[in-house]
Amino acid sequence: ETRSFNAICEGRIARVPSGSGGFGYDPIFWLPQLERTMADLTADEKHKVSHRGKVLRALGDWLEAQR
Repeated sequence: ETRSFNAICEGRIARVPSGSGGFGYDPIFWLPQLERTMADLTADEKHKVSHRGKVLRALGDWLEAQR
């Protein structure tokens, strides 16, 4: 059986880069709801809003339900 998990992290391209954390596009990925870029966030904050963090939580919830 194959399971697939999807998530979205909505944002915009920033006018100017900001922040020193993260990698790749993080300094220009603006999160309007937080008024910061991904690179401005702490690791914990980023995991809460990122598509990867959302998918991992969904996977964890599914695995827990399989017990």
